[in-house]
Amino acid sequence: MKLIRLKLQAPLQSWGERSRWDSRDTAAMPTKSAIIGLLGCCLGLERGSEQLTALDAQVHMAVRADKPGSIITDFHTVQSPKGTKLLNAEGKPRGDTILTPKQYLQDASFTVLLWGDPAVLERCVAALNHPKWTPYLGRRSCVPSVPLIPEWLEADTVDQALRMDAAQNAAVEVERLPGESLRADEHLVRRADGIVDAAKNQYYSREVRASYVLAEV
Repeated sequence: MKLIRLKLQAPLQSWGERSRWDSRDTAAMPTKSAIIGLLGCCLGLERGSEQLTALDAQVHMAVRADKPGSIITDFHTVQSPKGTKLLNAEGKPRGDTILTPKQYLQDASFTVLLWGDPAVLERCVAALNHPKWTPYLGRRSCVPSVPLIPEWLEADTVDQALRMDAAQNAAVEVERLPGESLRADEHLVRRADGIVDAAKNQYYSREVRASYVLAEV
C-alpha cells in the first residue's frame, strides 16, 4: 500500500479535543479533525466546507508519538475596553475580564501516516508542497519547526509503516475503520473529535486503536 508520511514538530503544538467557550485544551496526540483541517488549509477549503467532510471519509490516519512532550497551560485573559463589558453568546454582559486558559504540548514530535483514495492523496501532497494558506499545528501561534514536506511510503500494512524509524515503545493511535477488530496488543480510545465545524458545537466521538510499537529491527 501507498501512504503519505508527515513529520509534526514544533516548540508548541495544540490539538484541541473538547475545547469550548473559555477553556482550550489539547489532546496528547494530533486528532483526525485537526489533520483534516491542516490539509484543508493547504487545499484552500473554508471552515465548515462539505469538502472537509468528504476529505475525512476519503483519507485515513495513524499517528505515532516520537517525542510525546509535556502539557503546559497559558494563563490567558481577555479584557474589555475601559467602561465597557464583555458580552456572552446571548449578548448579555459578562464582566470586564475573562480567564481563558489555553493548553499546549511543549517540545513534542509526531509522525502522521495518511492513506486512502490515491487521487485525493495526490491532491493533498500537491497542496502540502504548495499550500494556499499557511498551515500550523493546531493554532496559528504553533509554527512548525521542520517543513511540512510529505513523503511517500510503500508498506504492506499500516503497522509496518508505523514501525519504520520508530523509537522503542512509541505510543501509536490508528483510526479504527468500520468492522475492524482489535489485536491482542491494542485497546480502544474514544476521542471527542468533531470534523464539520467546531464553531457549531458539532462534536462526536471517534474510536482509535491505541498500542505501542517496537523499533524496527
